[in-house]
Amino acid sequence: MRLRELVPHLYRVPLAQPVVTSFGTMRARWALWVQLRDDAGAEGWGEVWCNFPDSGALHRCRLLQGVYAPLLTGLQGDDAAAISARVQAGVRILRLQSAEHGPLDQCSAGIDTALWDLQARREGVPLHALLRRALGDPPRPGEARVPAYASGINPQGVGATVDRARAEGHAAFKVKVGFGRDGDLRALTEARAAAGSAPLAADANQGWTMDEAVAMLPALQPFELAWLEEPIAADEPVSHWLDLHRQAAMPLALGENVNSLPAFEALLASGAVGVMQPDLAKWGGFTGCLEVVRRCRAHRVRYCPHYLGGGIGLLASAHLLAAAGGDGWLEMDVNPNPLRTDVLGGLLQPVGGRVSLPSGSGLGLTPDLGALRAWAQSLPA
Repeated sequence: MRLRELVPHLYRVPLAQPVVTSFGTMRARWALWVQLRDDAGAEGWGEVWCNFPDSGALHRCRLLQGVYAPLLTGLQGDDAAAISARVQAGVRILRLQSAEHGPLDQCSAGIDTALWDLQARREGVPLHALLRRALGDPPRPGEARVPAYASGINPQGVGATVDRARAEGHAAFKVKVGFGRDGDLRALTEARAAAGSAPLAADANQGWTMDEAVAMLPALQPFELAWLEEPIAADEPVSHWLDLHRQAAMPLALGENVNSLPAFEALLASGAVGVMQPDLAKWGGFTGCLEVVRRCRAHRVRYCPHYLGGGIGLLASAHLLAAAGGDGWLEMDVNPNPLRTDVLGGLLQPVGGRVSLPSGSGLGLTPDLGALRAWAQSLPA
């Protein structure tokens, strides 16, 4: 494949009900999609993480236009990972010069996803089949289905949200904490009552110090959590994660804010992490996250992709989970976001806690941009 052009698509939808976390509030949903075309007219799609800050989405869009589009035009090859490596090499010095590792890594991740999608469409196979081949696994016949869980559950009205998510087909749930001990325990009590015996996890979004996390552990034990996610900052020393693991009754989860393969390897090798959660729109794309999957397998750690964005990245995460196998769950935000639900158009609808992937080539979806412009704010490119 010889790449002809990169086209970014940036959309924003204001929220009537903001999404709250321990570190900030989302008052709008953004989606930044990467569309790649080759000389034969084939295309591939990826998504760039752009949730925070509110102005960051436009910045990443400008990076795609001004830095990556000229770099990609004319690149050719038959292997998505090899082309992606050339893209990474092309921005290496700019990463060092600008120290904008995050935005550049996120743009590179979206491009990597689009390259793999383009390759799968050219070969006429679903993305999960191409990814399984890359992992060295045999083909898996039949429909691809993966377990899922309801995520993004705010502390306000948590019981009603769990009830709604269950009615929508979910059978496992994750609640946001990190808003103060009393409020966190009230939210978890309400969530457990609504969830019954169903799996329930908690996500502190790096909201506690080490001392605060240790102090919370005994109070969390009665909720029998499936995991406790990011109780402390992702860049805390591995020794701190190991100390916390030794005192915790539940598995510890992290990964969405880990941004290098050596860091993933150090955490996995320590034995402190029970659930590893890289976000393919935030770091690595498919190429980087496949390496994390390999290491999760080697260390016998559960792989559950993190995701909180638009429909293209969610579908990509589902394909990677289907390829990875194991006992991981797909993270599905249950807050209103038409850039996820309307774009998917009924795909990934949970039934009994599981979702089915489309059978078409690549992602199995080409977004209807014309329909999007009817209700989403398309920012000037």
